[in-house]
Parts: sequence; C-alpha cells; structure tokens
Amino acid sequence: MTASRDNPLENVLERAINEIDGDNVTFGDILDLFGERSFGPVIVLLGLLVTVPPIGAVPGLPMIVGLVIILFTVQIVFGAKRIWVPGFIEHRSISKEKLKAADEKAKPWLKRIDGLVSERITMLTGRWSIYVSAIIVIFLALLMVPLELVPFAVAAPGWAVTLFGLAFMARDGVLMLLGYLMAAIAAALTVALVPWGQFAGLFGG
Repeated sequence: MTASRDNPLENVLERAINEIDGDNVTFGDILDLFGERSFGPVIVLLGLLVTVPPIGAVPGLPMIVGLVIILFTVQIVFGAKRIWVPGFIEHRSISKEKLKAADEKAKPWLKRIDGLVSERITMLTGRWSIYVSAIIVIFLALLMVPLELVPFAVAAPGWAVTLFGLAFMARDGVLMLLGYLMAAIAAALTVALVPWGQFAGLFGG
C-alpha cells in the first residue's frame, strides 16, 4: 500500500491502453495491472474513469466504478494481494478507443496537475492516513450512485478520489488536504442537487 510516483497522473490512462492486450479494457485487467502495486494508482485510475469525458458519460459506469472502488478499498486496507470483484464487474469492459479519446482530452490538464505535485507535508500521507482516507473514499463511491442523476456532478467525487490516489502516489499532503475539501464539496452537491424523490423511485420508494 505504499505510495509511488513511478506512474505519474498523466500516464495512468496511457498505461492501461498500452499494457493491456486487446481492443477493450476490463476492470479485471485494471486490477491485474495495478492492484498488487499500490493503493494510489488504482484509486487514481478509477477516479479518472468517472471524471474524464467521454468515459464518465457512459450510463451506469459511475455505479459500477463506485462498487469497484468500495470493494477495492475495503480489501486493500485489510492487506489483500489480488483484489476480488464479482464476475459481472470484473468482465465489464471499456473500449480502448474511448480510453484513447479520454487520454487525449485529459493529458494536457493532467500534465499541468503533475507539474504542481511534489513531496510535501508527508506526515499526512502516512499509513494511518490510508485508513482515514479509505473511509472517505468509500463514502465518495456511494455518492456516485445518486449523483449519476445529475449531469456531470459525478465528476465531483471522481476528482476527490483522484486527489486522494495522487496524494499517496506523490506523498503530497497538500493534495491530501485538497482531497478532503473536494470530498466535502461532493457531499454538499449531493445534498443540494440530487432529486431524491426520483432516486427513491428507482428502488420502488
């Protein structure tokens, strides 16, 4: 669960495109690629999947990503080496064409963000902070479900998750603090914008 900067933010999507065989990338492929290496890269990639267009606009994807984040976070905190997810999630795929389009759109901005990252206030990225942030990341993943009803709003928890992952990769305590702030914003947006009556109706309420 150690942090690492050998996978900069701007290259996370590129790695998934180049190092996974075939025309599609499944969630199982992503977990195999990053899952045994660190908490940071997987959380970053999953956050980006619901943040960067056109991937984040795929119907149902935020809910699936949220479930993967929850399963991944719980298991990684308890020391799992190979993350288990149900088969219907593990085999859910995204085309590399969509990943490439997202990579092309996001890379200039991700490169700028990478330029602002440095090793700062490292005490905020220690082992204890993984457990604290894991609870928050699980909460953010749950928010992705109702926020899917609000256009583009799912990007708020997505960016918060991405910031937490990047903070661990770079050992950047400033990004950790920004992750906490973005998580609070995502919670506020959920309360203010989600049509809760419509959301309850989805479950027969």
